[in-house]
Amino acid sequence: MSPLTHRGPSLSSGRRSPRLLPLTSGWLLGGAVAAGLGLGLSAVTVLLLWTVSPYPVGGADEALRTAADLWLLAHGAQLVRQETLTGPVAPVGVTPLLLTAVPVWLLWRATREAMDTRPTTDDDYGPPEVAVWVSGGYLLVTAAVLASASGGPLEAEPVSAACRLPLFAVLVTGLCAVRCLPPHTLARSWAALLARLPDPARSRVRGVLRPVTRERAIVAVQAAGTATVVLCAGGAALLAAALVWNARAVFGAFPQLAGSASGHLGLLLLTVALLPNAALWAASYALGPGFTLGADSVAGPLGTTAAPPLPPFPLLAAVPEEGSGSVPQWCLTGLVPLLGGLLCGWWVGRSEVAVGPGPGPGPGPGPGPRRALRGAPGWRATAVTVLLTAVLCGTVTALLTAGASGPLGNGTLAHVGPYWWQAGGAACAWTTAVGLPTALWTGWWTRYRARRATAAAAQAVQAAVLAAQGHGPDPAWHTDEVRRARWSVMKAASGGLMPDFAPDDFDGHRGLERSGPGGTERERRSPPPLPVAPRTDADRKPGPPVQEPGPHSAPDAVPHPEPGVGHAPAPGAHPAPGTGPTPVPPEACEQPDAASVPVPGGDSSPRGDASPRDGVPSPAETSARPDETVHTAPAK
Repeated sequence: MSPLTHRGPSLSSGRRSPRLLPLTSGWLLGGAVAAGLGLGLSAVTVLLLWTVSPYPVGGADEALRTAADLWLLAHGAQLVRQETLTGPVAPVGVTPLLLTAVPVWLLWRATREAMDTRPTTDDDYGPPEVAVWVSGGYLLVTAAVLASASGGPLEAEPVSAACRLPLFAVLVTGLCAVRCLPPHTLARSWAALLARLPDPARSRVRGVLRPVTRERAIVAVQAAGTATVVLCAGGAALLAAALVWNARAVFGAFPQLAGSASGHLGLLLLTVALLPNAALWAASYALGPGFTLGADSVAGPLGTTAAPPLPPFPLLAAVPEEGSGSVPQWCLTGLVPLLGGLLCGWWVGRSEVAVGPGPGPGPGPGPGPRRALRGAPGWRATAVTVLLTAVLCGTVTALLTAGASGPLGNGTLAHVGPYWWQAGGAACAWTTAVGLPTALWTGWWTRYRARRATAAAAQAVQAAVLAAQGHGPDPAWHTDEVRRARWSVMKAASGGLMPDFAPDDFDGHRGLERSGPGGTERERRSPPPLPVAPRTDADRKPGPPVQEPGPHSAPDAVPHPEPGVGHAPAPGAHPAPGTGPTPVPPEACEQPDAASVPVPGGDSSPRGDASPRDGVPSPAETSARPDETVHTAPAK
């Protein structure tokens, strides 16, 4: 099927087969429908107010002409009042931004639907072509409305309408088309544009734009959007606080300007439509330049000068009084750009251009999936990204401020609201001054935490490997029994210098621990005493006769236990030279009995027992009979 007969709006009665319109005609019709819907909404609102008004001015045709003028004003066109008290015509150029949101949404929706009906495999109709066709249909309706609305007491200026209406349509549809472009399309288009330039111009352009990489541009756009939203939200918060503080003056303005219910309703709708404008005025006030109410008056945080006499409009009740501001007022207003700069620096400092690519998946300002970055991350990349963010934030703020301000007459009211170049410059300066150190600090802190997390993970892996190999710490080393045994050995080796450890009484047989007279007892597990075989004549091994050591005997003649016998030497005995340490059974190495440890210089009997146990000789008897070898039971 040809692309010109692709699915589009059909004109059929329902019985016959539908007759498809060409694809381009469908796009053109979509733009015209979007313009008609916006114009119809404006006409319904104005006709409703005209119907309920007790004293309507003119007929229904005048009401429809006023609705058309308001619709043109919502697109940025400047209106002209032909009938004034002073005689000459007076311009009206302040655009209610809430009314502008309606045609923006309708035109965006029409462009998006046209993108959805476009054939995906057709290269002749790309997103730019679709945007041009939708804009054409929208501008056709706009031209018809502009011609029909002329000749009334309030009409659109031809030059302003001819410049701003096409710019409005192309800007909205172009942004929608850019958003629907495939990935890397803008990069290829930019490369193709540079290829057409001469070599010297191409080299200069590439040298200037070398620091602006694709990754830095994406992060800058995201951070600039975030900072701009914070500035606008802070301005709205300041406006709400001022309106609540002056609530009596706000509600008192309604009966002064209108005497009927329809008048109150119309004034309320106009106030609501101008709320975004007032929020931008408050944002400019927080940035420092402030705004003007005519006759070169300035309302700013550093001071407010006298303004010309103005009508008691509800939103004007929030304007601060004449005089210099106070310190709390400066702190409150300075908090708005400070938050915008801090959030901008936080966003850039946690991005990949500042800390490098990371393994973390998912969108957001944090490290994302690894990919090749043009330019190494660091403080230079962070500084370039913050500067680019500041420029974008200042540009967007200047555009919004230019739409929120304008003339309301001649002479003293030639300009009302903030100046766009002052507001944009202040936003750029605040974002750079606050965002740059914040981004550098956030980037350093993010890298520091990443290094600490990497080191901790490496230590955890190493500890797991050592534990799997059996080289890790033994949990039994910290038990109470082993701790008591270590303390007993240390106390015995100190020669009585170490004091008794608490608890004072420990019974190794029953495993009971007493904290004092009348104290509680806890059952403890203690190792059983080492089994010692009784020494009898039958247990002795036959061997050569052993001579008693005399005063002049050689060291080798000193008898020593036979190797392999699991018995430790008596306390105070020294092994013969040339012989190794006597093997000790594993049971004796694990947990020595605290009750059987001899104390040098004192009684060698167990603590708490008046005499040794039955059948178990004391260490003194063992040392007094060196010719006997004691056999112990084998370890189980």
